[in-house]
Amino acid sequence: MKVSERIHIQDVQLEIFKDLLHYLYSGRISTPLTELLARPLFVAADKYHVDDLKDECVGFLLGSIRMDNAIDLMIWAHMNSVDNLKEAALTFVVVHGEEICLSKEWEELTKNHPDLCVLATRRIIGKMSSR
Repeated sequence: MKVSERIHIQDVQLEIFKDLLHYLYSGRISTPLTELLARPLFVAADKYHVDDLKDECVGFLLGSIRMDNAIDLMIWAHMNSVDNLKEAALTFVVVHGEEICLSKEWEELTKNHPDLCVLATRRIIGKMSSR
């Protein structure tokens, strides 16, 4: 019986896995984090229980919340159980509620994630009534 020396990992992209391995050996990320890299790298780090790397990815994402990605980050954080990022994105949505509620992303949120929409709406109303 021939033994294969290859391990096939289906659910992590090769470049992401290389970044994960580099982090495991060196304690640092090999390339600067971007929004496109941070999310899949977080998922890989979560899968392999590399908590320091997860923290770095979340820290980067916390600093990258903007008008054009707040809803998407809130959804992603909710789906990946990243509570501090979800809360930060939710707070951003509440602060910028008047603009964000008019966006296409908000419309998609109402259709695809009504639970998050209700949460955000309640907070927006609470903010407005406390003025």
